[in-house]
Amino acid sequence: MNMSDKNRVNEVNEVNEVNEVKPIIESFKEEFQQIFLGNKSKIDQVLQNAKGLVGEYLNLEDFKRKFSLNLLKEITTMLKAEEINHTDFFLENMRENVLWQPLIKLILAKRIEELKQCKVLKKGKKYNISGLKETYLGKLVADKLGFTRRTIISDQEYEKLISIIKKLKYEIPVIIQPTQTEIFFEN
Repeated sequence: MNMSDKNRVNEVNEVNEVNEVKPIIESFKEEFQQIFLGNKSKIDQVLQNAKGLVGEYLNLEDFKRKFSLNLLKEITTMLKAEEINHTDFFLENMRENVLWQPLIKLILAKRIEELKQCKVLKKGKKYNISGLKETYLGKLVADKLGFTRRTIISDQEYEKLISIIKKLKYEIPVIIQPTQTEIFFEN
């Protein structure tokens, strides 16, 4: 076999390889679209980055394994760098597929970290939970308790809210703002 024949064989192999790899990547893309609610251009970016990291592989099964590992690494890196937002992931769909299991803990950790940054303002016997509602988990809990449209809640309502958040092994810092009456009597 001369050099031009070898080049043609290599070109045919590369075309066959691309045609065989493309359906694998498309299946991962479809799965990713089921769990990611954010900017769809990020999906293509993540897939291209993961494909670029695969390098050489022995067969299609080896490609699939390497690609899935690189896909998880790429998503993890982007989540940690906040290039993609943890709120853009649909955890219910992620739980159904073993591939996404490693990401669930990271996403939950990011959501709890976000919750730790919020503060609740107490003024008299009322609590302003607007800061809490700006977080993913805070909004979820507030909506579950029926505080979707309200940012000011009573003592009893706040206790219900806190009992749910304590299950996450976290307590929200409360900043006490004195009422006008308290300010008057302090002076």
